[in-house]
Amino acid sequence: MSSLKSLWREFFADPFVKEEHTLSKEDEPQPPTTRAELWSYYLYYNGDNGFVIFSYLPNIIQYLAYKGGFNPETPDVMGCDLDNATAACSVHWTNGRAIPVASMMLYVQAIAFSIQFLLFTTFGSLADYGRWNRYILLVVTIVGCASQILPITLVKDDGSHWGGMMAIYIVALISYGASLVFYAAAFPTLSYNLPIVRSARADPSLTADEKDTVISTWRNHVSAWSTVYSNIGFFIITGVLSGASFKPWSDGGVLGDQPIYNFISAVVCGGFWAINAIPYFLTQPRGRSGPPLPKDSNHLTLGWKSIFVSFREIRKLRYLFLYIFAYFMFSDAVNTINSMIGIVQAEITNFSAKQVTLLNLASALCSIIGCLFFLVLAKVVGLRTKTNLLIILGLSGLISVWGCFGIGLSNFGIKTEWELWVFYVWQGLFMAPIYAWQQTMLSELLPKGREGLFFGLFGVVNKASSWIGPVVIGAVTEHTNNLWNGWPFIMGLFIISIGLVVIIDVDKAKVEAEEYRRRYVFPADSAAAIAASTSLHKEVTGGDEKTEVEGTEHKEGL
Repeated sequence: MSSLKSLWREFFADPFVKEEHTLSKEDEPQPPTTRAELWSYYLYYNGDNGFVIFSYLPNIIQYLAYKGGFNPETPDVMGCDLDNATAACSVHWTNGRAIPVASMMLYVQAIAFSIQFLLFTTFGSLADYGRWNRYILLVVTIVGCASQILPITLVKDDGSHWGGMMAIYIVALISYGASLVFYAAAFPTLSYNLPIVRSARADPSLTADEKDTVISTWRNHVSAWSTVYSNIGFFIITGVLSGASFKPWSDGGVLGDQPIYNFISAVVCGGFWAINAIPYFLTQPRGRSGPPLPKDSNHLTLGWKSIFVSFREIRKLRYLFLYIFAYFMFSDAVNTINSMIGIVQAEITNFSAKQVTLLNLASALCSIIGCLFFLVLAKVVGLRTKTNLLIILGLSGLISVWGCFGIGLSNFGIKTEWELWVFYVWQGLFMAPIYAWQQTMLSELLPKGREGLFFGLFGVVNKASSWIGPVVIGAVTEHTNNLWNGWPFIMGLFIISIGLVVIIDVDKAKVEAEEYRRRYVFPADSAAAIAASTSLHKEVTGGDEKTEVEGTEHKEGL
């Protein structure tokens, strides 16, 4: 009983205790995280839960493509069989060639990920400077909400404007991906400045290891709870829309069986994100900012220079870059699974938005359970972040093994409705927590003061890899007319990434990060350290020496 009470206290511990030990402004220029800021941070993710990106928007674009496409056997007849979504259906693509709708969906996502790669590489490192992170997140939030609402204008379209919906979907994918990157970039600074963490950092009686334990514990706490709240928002919106799907309709059926339900639900999701996002922008302290953009630096080249310099640091941060390479693999695998399921579920359910909503409702509930389960493992059993991540990756990888059976079987291998239910439950329990633990793992390996740079690089790597899976599987599907032939590729990505994570030595990685921090981010007073920091920073910004040193000193609190 006492252990349960202890768990309860740890689980719902209040980080807003009175600071017994305080940090000076010189030691920590960042303001303390407030209760309103933390809860509004959770609330933002509550709305930005990604539900519409992997459900209604794919349904809408495939629905319109089927209306505007053609059966390869009758290419002169516009429209495919909407009552049999598993039947062959193609659309005209570049150079007049025809490709299956499934290939088109994968290519569209590859295009979106490629554009994200260019944008994040260019602007990702701006998150380290001034209030750029806030401004960029605000813009992509507005664009993202609008792109989820706009499809309602095509509700009565005959399919001839499916290309317009494709453009909207690309914008929606880009804005959603950008929101996740810049939202995540704010997380290390926010958790690092919780009152309980600041007090521990200033406590002279604690050893460096004890301080690191406090920082790591609360970093895991904030990361896991933000993902939990994302799934709570996911659960709320799917619950509301599931209830609405049973509303009687004029044809004697229910609203959830009507094509218009996809469009209405997308509007509701866009509005839900907007409502949940507003408090975060209102409660963020004015002092929550980085140093000013260095003199003589360019907004359009700073990111590319930063990425180039960061890759030159591989020898100094070997394990960090090994993890980023592993992430390159498993993020592509996870994103491609989501892409493939979006196509498969539309075919199995014949674009039934009601069925997709109910499936996601089950996933949302299981996602909350899954995130809390792995948080309990960390707090009670004491499993380290790396161990938890490996368990999650292994269980997620089993999905690709399951899908491989569909290559030769017609009734097993994520090909039936009951398998969709199993998939969504499994996804919620074991794949959803990956989003919390992948960024927690990164935050444990990166040097303090370079959060924006390396979270930006994290996002760049995500998008640099995420187009590969859709392109490969899209091409395989185009030439074999069998989407399931892509599952072995995903399985291979999981095997390689798990092997790479296994060989990462987290303790040695932390030593490397601390050494890097001391030498290049906010070094000691020695002339050699300052010279090293100045040299590295000048490579990124192209600024003069005075500007670089001042900028480096200011970054201590980030």
